[in-house]
Amino acid sequence: MNIVKSSALFLGTSSLLLLSGCFSENTENNYALTEKNTPYTLEQAKNSEKVLIEEFSDIECPACKGFAPIFEKLEKDFSSNANVEFRYYHYPLEQIHDFAFPAALASECVSEIAGTEARKKYINAAFVEKRLSIDFFRSLAKEQEIDEEKFSSCFDEQKTKSIIKAHEKEGNDRKLRGTPTLYINGEEYKKSRDYDTLYSEIQKRLNEKK
Repeated sequence: MNIVKSSALFLGTSSLLLLSGCFSENTENNYALTEKNTPYTLEQAKNSEKVLIEEFSDIECPACKGFAPIFEKLEKDFSSNANVEFRYYHYPLEQIHDFAFPAALASECVSEIAGTEARKKYINAAFVEKRLSIDFFRSLAKEQEIDEEKFSSCFDEQKTKSIIKAHEKEGNDRKLRGTPTLYINGEEYKKSRDYDTLYSEIQKRLNEKK
């Protein structure tokens, strides 16, 4: 695995993070999403009772860090509703964030070893950390009792790279301008990302399908 330089990250606490984001140039690749993660098109949305919320995120992005607790709470609060689904896609802005791609790799290794819930827990813990590093990703996996040998093999050999690149390609295909970017039923969500506004928007979409 390529060695990346150490970097300190300042996490702003201003509510402006709910309207701002991190931006960088798109890069092209030929990867594709797996069948189970195919994008939810507008046509599918019209013919389904489901409301799908998709987030494209960068673990090192301050605005994504600020939004992470909101996304987590929304997912928890709608967890009992089978007609609401949340999907998280990696969109690491490698040109400006040294540790975004390794963070994404690490989280998907955790998913491969311990499952989706372990991945969520790992990502949320990484968002809280102010000083990301390769050592941190290893220590966090150990702290969360992820098999150390399996994690090291996966992380060092970048075995989950194709997953990250597929997420990136999907973001590029949608002409993403930065992170975090949200979609609700295939449409880019451009309103405020505060909890109350998003909760009301999801509830409105559910009511429209009744």
